Amino acid sequence: MIPFVPARHCGPARSVDLIRLIVIHTMEAPEKPTTARAVAYWFAGPTAPQASAHYCVDAAETIQCVADDVVAWGAPGANRVGIHIEHAGYASQGAAGWADEYSQQMLIRSALLVADLSMRYGIPLERRTVAELADPMAKGLCGHVDITNARNGGKGHTDPGPDFPWDEFLRMVADAQRATDPDLVAVSDGDAGEPS
Repeated sequence: MIPFVPARHCGPARSVDLIRLIVIHTMEAPEKPTTARAVAYWFAGPTAPQASAHYCVDAAETIQCVADDVVAWGAPGANRVGIHIEHAGYASQGAAGWADEYSQQMLIRSALLVADLSMRYGIPLERRTVAELADPMAKGLCGHVDITNARNGGKGHTDPGPDFPWDEFLRMVADAQRATDPDLVAVSDGDAGEPS
């Protein structure tokens, strides 16, 4: 089971039938084995920002902060319809930064989660463009930056950054759904989305 550390700021409740997007974020925090837990506790703490995400992922752990049937305050314009996943690291990472061992392990862990969520909520494994996200009924994956550009006039966040390896990540998610990659199976946390 994925550990659950409840975020201080989130809500309201929603029907899971509304979920149409999986939104990829970066935590803007160092790539360390404790980053997911540290950010989850930050979202939960007394000085928490007016922000939250459904999940925080690093190379060692996945933490859930908001139940799937509750709105996370992750990206205005996609909060009511999105599942928000924070990743250790920075939007400024270049391709080499995303290709290092830490990031690869984190992306594998995230791919397992996204594979489960996309199957559970009928979300296609396709990255949506800014133009496509102008349609409020668009379904798929996107970055926070894409929501910023499609629904918030280009003012806001730029994560997960221009060098996030979208093609590779989507392949990892597809492999996880087929359960063909032993490396993916090895880092599985079990059933995603259920608070422990």
